[in-house]
Amino acid sequence: MAELKVYLSKELDERFRMLAMSVYGYGRGSLSEAAVDALIKWCEEHEARKLGRLPKEAPSRSSSDPATRAEERPRIGPSEKGEDSGSTLPLG
Repeated sequence: MAELKVYLSKELDERFRMLAMSVYGYGRGSLSEAAVDALIKWCEEHEARKLGRLPKEAPSRSSSDPATRAEERPRIGPSEKGEDSGSTLPLG
């Protein structure tokens, strides 16, 4: 299994957690199951667009510029020291 670390706004984190647990239950692995489901759907949608099966939609609210996205990323704990912030979301 791979592990993916993502940075979310507080609002999106709370929204995702509430919905994930309401759909997949409050047991161990519900957040991972919801994240895997979301990533699969995202990949399928973008693969279909790449193959020309879906029209391109309006740009998302998130910028495609990596520098802008990095500025939007929340600062978590003492990351400048290379310490693990504990905010990883294992998938699977």
